[in-house]
Amino acid sequence: MRKAFTLIELVVALGIMALVLSFAGVIFRVSIDSHRLALANAEIMQKLRVIMGQLDADFRGLRKDGEILAIWAAVRKDDYTGSNPNDPDAFERFDRIMFFTSGDFQTYGTPTLRGNVARVCYTLARSPSTNPDEPNWAPAQKPQKRILARTQHILIPPTDPDDRLDTSSFDDAEWLTWSSQQEYDSISLAGWKQMPLAEKVNILSVIGDVEIEGQLNSTTNKTARGVLIDPSEPDSLHALLCQGVGEFIVQGWSDEQQRWIPEVNPNGDDSLEDDSDFLLEGDDIHPRDNPGVWYPKGALTLRNVDSSSVDIDREHLSTIPGLGRALKFTFTLYDSRGLIANGRTFTHIVYLDD
Repeated sequence: MRKAFTLIELVVALGIMALVLSFAGVIFRVSIDSHRLALANAEIMQKLRVIMGQLDADFRGLRKDGEILAIWAAVRKDDYTGSNPNDPDAFERFDRIMFFTSGDFQTYGTPTLRGNVARVCYTLARSPSTNPDEPNWAPAQKPQKRILARTQHILIPPTDPDDRLDTSSFDDAEWLTWSSQQEYDSISLAGWKQMPLAEKVNILSVIGDVEIEGQLNSTTNKTARGVLIDPSEPDSLHALLCQGVGEFIVQGWSDEQQRWIPEVNPNGDDSLEDDSDFLLEGDDIHPRDNPGVWYPKGALTLRNVDSSSVDIDREHLSTIPGLGRALKFTFTLYDSRGLIANGRTFTHIVYLDD
């Protein structure tokens, strides 16, 4: 008589096979998830290398005889649920910095121009909005969708003095195009430094997305400020440095206080009134007035700092609060698929000492 499997043996075999397939499925799923997570981390690290490399290249040629404008902005997170409402983690930063640097620069579009000095600005960009009166500012965007912009205006000294950069008649659309899409300015660094105050503070108000004290020209308003990255406007894409940058923080090292400035809540307690570097309205950070520094011979606005007693010039650059001997950039990076839900936060330091 020929032997065969019994029904019980077949059931046991099928059960074992199902168990093996189940384990295989789990292992396969874990492997796929690990692979995807590895790709997400690799994408974030690539973004990190791009940002750090660009910062290093730009600050390597920093022109200390030029100007530096830093604006520091903090906004409360809507989804923060911690017990301390003034915990540093309860705020997001949307800082921006403008400076002049030396290097070998070339325009991306036409005309093709090259120069050795450029005005560079780092800021989180606006995105297109259906309502021009309510621009899609970075704080209104999801952190995963925010864009870090780097605008580069090459300084091209004009052969005819009458062709010098002149923004006095700009309307809102021209201001926005100039700030977001223009790649060069018909002016030298010496010409920039000699620019009339009324014109310069208007320009810095647009670049910094704030009202610079002393602004005399009323042609600019909120719709014209900042940088707009619009896929339908290819000329704006050259300013796109990195997508998926949740926040952007710029701080300067203070030898006197032995810490990075500014901070929303340096000691991390439940009060901002005792130590915050940011301007307050009552017991909270001011929703509109942002602190900042304009170097050299400009101004400094920080809480508990008397700007009139601070020497904002090249000789004292290493002691200026918010600038100092080094700048620390902190940014939170997200992968394009959203696999790392909270992103990853990095810091990068550039030194300003000679």
